[in-house]
Amino acid sequence: MSSQAPVLIVGSGPAGLVAALTLLRNGIQVRIIDKEPTYRRGQRGSGMTPRSLELFRLLDVPEVERTAKPPFPLRVYQPGTLTPVKTFPLTPHMDPTPNFPYYNPRMIGQETLEAILRSHLEKLSCFVEFGTELESFKQDDEHVLAHILRRDHDEEHPETVDCHWIIGADGAKGKTRKLLNLRFIGETKDDIVFITGDTRFSSQSIGREHWHIFSGGDTKSLNIRPSDEIAPDGFQFHMMGSGISHLMSDREALFDHIRSITTATDIEFQDLSWVSDFRPNVRMVNEFGVGRVFVAGDAAHVHSPTGGQGMNSSIQDAVRSISAVS
Repeated sequence: MSSQAPVLIVGSGPAGLVAALTLLRNGIQVRIIDKEPTYRRGQRGSGMTPRSLELFRLLDVPEVERTAKPPFPLRVYQPGTLTPVKTFPLTPHMDPTPNFPYYNPRMIGQETLEAILRSHLEKLSCFVEFGTELESFKQDDEHVLAHILRRDHDEEHPETVDCHWIIGADGAKGKTRKLLNLRFIGETKDDIVFITGDTRFSSQSIGREHWHIFSGGDTKSLNIRPSDEIAPDGFQFHMMGSGISHLMSDREALFDHIRSITTATDIEFQDLSWVSDFRPNVRMVNEFGVGRVFVAGDAAHVHSPTGGQGMNSSIQDAVRSISAVS
């Protein structure tokens, strides 16, 4: 089977979805595929910078501004206790002005953001084709011939797509960068593990007015952020340490570890809806594209979660890549 599309986008995270929406808003048709069988769960990277908020306004996606919330004040605790040492804002608040309407960061979970973006694509008759993977491609000066494979239960359906451009937004482990033979220059901190997840719990000790930051033992940092996007009693957590990998395979051990680090013995966990782990990477490609194929987002660069730039730089990548294909 063969088909045509002006632009093929590989990957339906923030970078791929924003690229698709930007192109469609400018009258350029796209196909967007993702090898996963369905959309990804999890709050993941949830910090949004003023520039990203500005871009969503330009793209006419008002739900982002309506849904995103100001960050809670950070509260740091003395290690091994529930005694606050310091409470302070994530960034100093600045009143918006007509010239600078977006001064302050906001918080919105990646799962929520992606659902909003998919809904806007669907209004434009563009649907993410889940379970569909880029296998290979060949390009010349005018076209790219992409070979994709759609998996439907036990059946496989190969297809050839004749397109003008490919945008690879398929993540740090994606295939597009590898097919281009691009170098991913940088380092991985193999001795440090990050675990992040979405949970629900009740506790008198850990309230919903602050972003709580703890440390102790093998855990260099544990931060817990209230999130109504998960549930009225929902929290997103991030922990970093050198001896915590085993917690990924033992839910009760993970809960006990959080109780131990926080010393909040009254925590009653209700659910763990999503959890993931990764090693911090600082890497970047040597080139952002070859010919008619480009990479964007985590496929092009990865960062430590510190600073909250991963999702934001991915969004801005996607918008910038449009100038090359439009």
